[in-house]
Amino acid sequence: MNAEAELLSAYRDWHRLVQAEGRAIQTHNWELLAGCHLAIKDFQSVAGRLLPEVRAEWRRDGRGLAEKEKNLQALLAGLLDLTRENQERLRATRAAAREQLDRLGQAGTNLRRLHRVYGMIADGYRSR
Repeated sequence: MNAEAELLSAYRDWHRLVQAEGRAIQTHNWELLAGCHLAIKDFQSVAGRLLPEVRAEWRRDGRGLAEKEKNLQALLAGLLDLTRENQERLRATRAAAREQLDRLGQAGTNLRRLHRVYGMIADGYRSR
């Protein structure tokens, strides 16, 4: 497999991982999300290693260099768009979790207050 085919394969796999990452965020599957993040880092590393080699192949071939660069940039732009969507989805999920945690904290505070009040009332009955 030449460098271009290897790079395109890596980008397809990366694209599938970004989609899986989005599903993991939607379903709150944090283990899958963590696995996707690790795998994406690997594909970023592979792509970074292959890209100069691919561009060198393109220059040696000399045909369609501008078109190939344009297609590559479109592919990368699509990956970045999906990644941004996932980041926004994750940010919204975190904000919702923080709000829920705040509500639960307030509920806990209210329960402790009720417990103290009812404890004082019960103590008042016992001292009679």
